[in-house]
Amino acid sequence: MRINWIFADDLVLDPTIDIDQIKNIGATWGSWRTWRGCGTDNVLCHDRGRATELLGCAFQAVCNFHVPKKHYQDLGRPLGVKLYDGDFDIEVDHVEEIVAMHLVSAVSDIVLMMGFDLGTPTASPDRFDKHKITNYHGLIHSRIKGSPDVQWVLVDHARDLDKSYQSLPNLTCDKISNVLQLLT
Repeated sequence: MRINWIFADDLVLDPTIDIDQIKNIGATWGSWRTWRGCGTDNVLCHDRGRATELLGCAFQAVCNFHVPKKHYQDLGRPLGVKLYDGDFDIEVDHVEEIVAMHLVSAVSDIVLMMGFDLGTPTASPDRFDKHKITNYHGLIHSRIKGSPDVQWVLVDHARDLDKSYQSLPNLTCDKISNVLQLLT
């Protein structure tokens, strides 16, 4: 069984959780924002400027560093990086979370998602923020629905799922204690 984890950008890992126990279950994926707090195995950076900074620190030596193929030439064709195709023609925050979902869904039977909030979005007074939130949830919903052979598990999801996610047969929620007990 192929199992992978995706860490949301805003995840603050409980210090009582043994990260090695998580990694023994499956590889971890997330944005460059998750690496320091979670020791993420597969780190994505969609922003060319930030990727340049990270490559300047030889970031690819401490993780599997993934950048968009379209930036490879501009980044100086760095050795040791992994490339992915695709781009976003819509406004959305947390691009790396969406990219991770696409990459992981192709190589997983089970995807464990930590730190994600798929509850009903809180209303933002700013129309552009609301637009980006709507896009974000639409992309997540589309990826889960578009990979029916993958079981997606929200780990320690704090709120009730938004009604748009409740009809997805391949999306469930569980507690970290249950996941660790069942899969280790």
